[in-house]
Amino acid sequence: MDDSYIDLHGLRVQEALSRLSAACNRLLKSGRRGPLRVIHGYGSSGKGGDIREAVREYLEHNSSRVEYVAGEQFFNNPGVTIVYPKHPLPAPETCRFSRAGDRDT
Repeated sequence: MDDSYIDLHGLRVQEALSRLSAACNRLLKSGRRGPLRVIHGYGSSGKGGDIREAVREYLEHNSSRVEYVAGEQFFNNPGVTIVYPKHPLPAPETCRFSRAGDRDT
């Protein structure tokens, strides 16, 4: 299993966030310290989809536990976020932030 990336296309927001936290925590447990390339797409409008916005808000909410770089800043790709886990992430359902609802992509 390649733990250097996770693809969240086609998932509901809550499932995408759960898989993201699990992937980051697995990476830490393995002793590897990143980066984790999170492939979330950029939304059908091209202005940012629900998953991309929720992922970045979740990461920002947990900024003491991870560092991240938006793909458009790293290699001109808004459909990716690069994550550097530092400490385990909590389950997204235990966090309170606005976009963690269970919506479709």
